[in-house]
Amino acid sequence: MVGSRYLVGAFFGVVALAFFLPVLSHFSGWGLYDWDQHLFYNEAPRLSLLHYGQFPLWNAHYCGGSPLLANPQSGFLSPFFLLVLVFGSVSGLKLQVLFFLLFGLFGAFLAARRLRCSVSASVLAGVAFMLSSWFAARVASGHTTFFLFALLPWVFLFYLKSSDDWRWLLACSGVLAVMFLGGGIYPFYASVLLLGVYSVLCAFESRSLRPLLVVGAVFLLVFLLSAVKVLPVLEFAGNVPVAEDTQLMGFGVLSRALLSYSQGLAGNDAATGRDLLEEGREKELAALSGSIPWGWHEYSSHVSFVVLVLAFLSLLAFRFNWKLIFLAVFFLLLGMGDFSPVPVWKLVHALPFFSSLHGPSRFLIPFVFIAALLSARSLSVIKLPYRNVISAAVVLFVSVELLLVSYPLLSSAFPVSPPEGLNTGNPAFIQVYSSAPYISQYPNLLQNLGTVNCYERLHLAAKALPQFVDGVPFPGFIGSAYIAETNASAGFAYFSPNRIVASLSGLNISSASTLVVNGNYYVGWYARNKDAFSYKGLLAAEVLPSDSEVEFYYLPRSFVAGVLISLASLALVILLCFRASFLRRLIIQQS
Repeated sequence: MVGSRYLVGAFFGVVALAFFLPVLSHFSGWGLYDWDQHLFYNEAPRLSLLHYGQFPLWNAHYCGGSPLLANPQSGFLSPFFLLVLVFGSVSGLKLQVLFFLLFGLFGAFLAARRLRCSVSASVLAGVAFMLSSWFAARVASGHTTFFLFALLPWVFLFYLKSSDDWRWLLACSGVLAVMFLGGGIYPFYASVLLLGVYSVLCAFESRSLRPLLVVGAVFLLVFLLSAVKVLPVLEFAGNVPVAEDTQLMGFGVLSRALLSYSQGLAGNDAATGRDLLEEGREKELAALSGSIPWGWHEYSSHVSFVVLVLAFLSLLAFRFNWKLIFLAVFFLLLGMGDFSPVPVWKLVHALPFFSSLHGPSRFLIPFVFIAALLSARSLSVIKLPYRNVISAAVVLFVSVELLLVSYPLLSSAFPVSPPEGLNTGNPAFIQVYSSAPYISQYPNLLQNLGTVNCYERLHLAAKALPQFVDGVPFPGFIGSAYIAETNASAGFAYFSPNRIVASLSGLNISSASTLVVNGNYYVGWYARNKDAFSYKGLLAAEVLPSDSEVEFYYLPRSFVAGVLISLASLALVILLCFRASFLRRLIIQQS
C-alpha cells in the first residue's frame, strides 16, 4: 500500500511536470485574453501590501477608484497569494498553475479512493479531471480564479469523510472559505451546488434531514470564516448594478467542447463564428447579447472518449452510482444554460445570490469531475483479464491523450515579451484613458497610472477625469485635487490607495469651499475631523480658510465587522479542534 502511494505520487509528479513544461519554457512571457486583467487583480494588492504597507481595501488604479477587497474576484486572502507576494504576479500565478494541478490530481484521486475505487482507477479520476482541457484553457486565457476548481475534489472528499469524524466538516468549510477568499466565485458556487444537491440525495436515501442540517452548518461556518470578505462583497454588489448578458450554447458547441481533439482558442473562435466581428465594442456587445459565442475558453472541457464511455457504463451499476449519476446529469444540463431541455439554469439562476452568475458553460467543469469519478467506479468493477495491466494502459492512454490536447493551448499561451521602457519609478499617480483597456491595465499599474476606462463587469461608475487620453493631455482635466468653486488645483502631500492627504498650501481660500479629489467616492471613505461626501460622484470634503491640508482615508465598516466575525469564528474552530483532540486523548488514556 505504501509502495503504491509512492508510485501514484511519482506518476502525478511526472504528469504535472509534463503539463507545466510549456508554461515553464515561456516563464517570463505575458499572456493574452484576460491575463492583463488578472495580472492587474494580483498586482494591485501586492503593491498595496509591499509598497504602501496597507491592507488592500481600495484600488485607486481601477475605473477611477473602486473597492479592492469587495471585488468578488480579488484573491489576495488566499494562501496561494503568497506565491504572488514572493515571486511577483507573472511568476507567482504561473507557479500557482503547478500547485493547483497537483492539488487537483491528488484531490480527485483521494475522492475516488473514498468511493472505494481501485488505485489505478482513482489515478484515472485525477488525470481525467485535471488534464481535461478546461484547466489548460483557463491557463491560456488567464482565468486565474478558475484555478480554484482544483479544490472541488477536496470539498467533496472532506464532506464524505465527515461521516467518520465531524471535524472533517471543519476542513470542508475551510476549503470552501479559501475558494471564496481566493476570488473563485464559480468554483465556490459550483461546490455549494454539489454539496447542496448531494445532501438532498443523501436525505432522500436515508429518509433523514441530517444531511441537510450538516450541509447547512457547513455553509454557515463558511460565511462566518469568510465574513472579512463576504460583508464587503455583499455591500458592494448591492450598490452596483450588473449588466445582464446571455451565453449562446448548442449541441454543436457542447459536443465540440467535450469531444473535439482541437481545443485551440483562436481556432474554435473561428469555427463558431466569433471572429467574424473585429475586436472592439461591437464585438463585446454581440457577445453579451448572446448573438455569438463567448471566447472558446468558456466552453473548452475536453474529456477523453474513453472516460465518457466508462462513465456511461456506470449506469450498469445504477443502484450504487445513482447519486453521482444524478449529479453528472444535473451539472451537464446546468452547463447547457438556456439550451438545456430542462430549465435547470433558470431554476438555479433564480436562487438568491446565484442571479449574479452569467456563464452557465462554466458548470461543465464540475460535470467533468463527476464524470471522472464515475469512470473510476466503472474501471474498478469491470471484470477483465489482466485487469491491472489493462487499467494501467487505460490510465496511460488517457493521460497522453489529454496532454496532447492541452499542449497546443499551453505552448501558445504566453507569447508577449514584457514591454521595455515602462516608467515603473513614476512617483506621481496619474489617471489615464486607454483605447485598449484589455491589454493596458497591468502595464499602467506598473507605471502608477490609473486606468479610468477599466475592463470589468462589476465596478463603480467612473467619475474621475483622465489627465491623458492615449498620451495626449485631456482638456477637461482640472487636477488630482481641486476647489470646486474656483477650479483651483490642489496637490497631494501624500498618496496611497487607502489614504490621501491633499495639500491646500498656496491656495487663497476666503470662505468655506468644496475640496474635490479626482477619484470615485464610495461608502467607507472618511475625512479626518470632517465629513466626506460625494461631489458629482467624486470624493469631497468641505474646507475652511484655516485648513492647510485634508486627510482622507478608506475604512469601510463592513470590513471592520467582517474582520471581527472571521477572527472570532477562526478562534472557535481552533478551540473545537483542540477540545476534540484533548477529549480523544483523555478517553484513550482512561480506557
